[in-house]
Amino acid sequence: MAGDSPKRRLRSGAVAKATNAELADLGMSPATNAQAAAAVRLAKELDSSDVARDSAAAARELRQAMAVVRGLAPPKEKGDRVDELAARAAARAQRATA
Repeated sequence: MAGDSPKRRLRSGAVAKATNAELADLGMSPATNAQAAAAVRLAKELDSSDVARDSAAAARELRQAMAVVRGLAPPKEKGDRVDELAARAAARAQRATA
């Protein structure tokens, strides 16, 4: 019968850890966002896969899922690297004129 095979246990390895860290950084929770939950599941599939073809498919789907999640994530309130460099330059200029 088709449904009688034992279920495979999924491992949470390095890919799942990195995916969860990125989701946390983006402010996206797998508990409240289906695409984020799918990304975590795909990351676990990738960590658990022993077959190169399955790993490649999981990696491709994870990349697509994370692209969607990144697009859905709210914008960060903190500045980027350019803002940080501009603030440093302004502080140097202010110290130079003081």
